[in-house]
Amino acid sequence: MTTLCIDTATDVGTVAIARNGAVAAAVTWRSSSRHGENLFGHIDAALKHARVARSEIALVGVDIGPGKFTSLRVGLSTAKGIAFGLGLPIVGVSSLRVLARSVTADDEVARVALMNAYRGDLFAAAYLLGNGVEQDLVPPTFGPPEEVLPRIHDAIGKRRIALCGEGAKTQAAAVEAFLGSGTGDWSEPLEAPSASAIAWEIEHVMRTRGPDDLASLEPQYLRPSDAKLPQRALHVSTRS
Repeated sequence: MTTLCIDTATDVGTVAIARNGAVAAAVTWRSSSRHGENLFGHIDAALKHARVARSEIALVGVDIGPGKFTSLRVGLSTAKGIAFGLGLPIVGVSSLRVLARSVTADDEVARVALMNAYRGDLFAAAYLLGNGVEQDLVPPTFGPPEEVLPRIHDAIGKRRIALCGEGAKTQAAAVEAFLGSGTGDWSEPLEAPSASAIAWEIEHVMRTRGPDDLASLEPQYLRPSDAKLPQRALHVSTRS
């Protein structure tokens, strides 16, 4: 099976072409919330490098969040357009889980994914992933570090941890305070997922859960909208 994989959840975008779980070609770039300007060009480049025609694609996979609002919509709308145009199944995957899958760690190590949710908040999750192990210790959540990190601490218990995501750097002091440097491995955390992890997660979800509904697949923002309705109804008058 040939899979087109798209990830635009953060400033680092990735397009990968995978065949039966192995990445045949991948393009990674950094774009500050402007993925829409170059995404199709990167898709064409990845297809050309992999020597794959669009007609050979059998599955479209896309990261649906959490992440940046505009970036997520660009990636998802592009993936849905391609899936619709070619009549292909589509699979949406979690950016936090893909980040966690990018970490090289033993099965018993808790993989803690932390992404910036801005305004000092975090998108966060904790997983056990490995050979025959697929457990969400803390499913994707959102909030200030003083709320999110203690929840992760309680869930991982005495397990060693491996950090990933840019939130591990921007909130380093809070991570140290709530998780403690003595509980795990504190190597330089990944800031973006690997192409192989994106491809593996997409094909894993396809095998175990099947495709998503094209019409209803939406981004998973986690952060509630800041838009608020006016307390009083607006009164509109016209003058003749």
